[in-house]
Amino acid sequence: MKIALQSFSAFVILVAAVFLSAGVQATTADPRTVVEQATIGIINELNQLPPEQRTDEAIRRLVMTWIVPVIDQQRIAMGALGKHWRRATPEQRQAFIDRYLELQIRTYSGAFKAFNGEQFSFEEVRYNDSGDRALVKGTVKQTDGSLVPVDFRLYKPNSDSGWLVYDAVIAGLGMVKTYRDQLNERLQNISMDALLAELAEQTAN
Repeated sequence: MKIALQSFSAFVILVAAVFLSAGVQATTADPRTVVEQATIGIINELNQLPPEQRTDEAIRRLVMTWIVPVIDQQRIAMGALGKHWRRATPEQRQAFIDRYLELQIRTYSGAFKAFNGEQFSFEEVRYNDSGDRALVKGTVKQTDGSLVPVDFRLYKPNSDSGWLVYDAVIAGLGMVKTYRDQLNERLQNISMDALLAELAEQTAN
């Protein structure tokens, strides 16, 4: 089985990486700044690496620097597994977090190698009535001139915390929902342990 992340184009995976890396930035930053800082930071790094220098080692360093330290691994795992998270044992949950993270790292690496100058622009922030949720609508201009809409959804856990990205909707396709739909379909036919074994085999190659 090729898990959800690998069903997207390299461009879409790049956007997913931005959404995941936008997590814990400066606590005083507004939602749009959180997204913009992460996006600009990743793109600047990639622009400094010509294709011939985007080795597995270099890309993995970039991923480990920008992505991994700010991923809420448990939240992503819970969203991806949905109802199956509640049924999993603590050991299965941790194994899924670990293997899914490795799968993300490998997929981001492929996306970063394929990056070719896509550009992001963002609109003003839209808040909910209580002010603890926000929507940052954006557009990605691809190298062929085509435009792809991207929505970043953020929340603020409490008044003292920073804004956290919890989902991205790319051309109408929600990242977390897509992960969950594919995993749920697979888990209708196999056990959690069998899924974990598949993920282990997939990330070992």
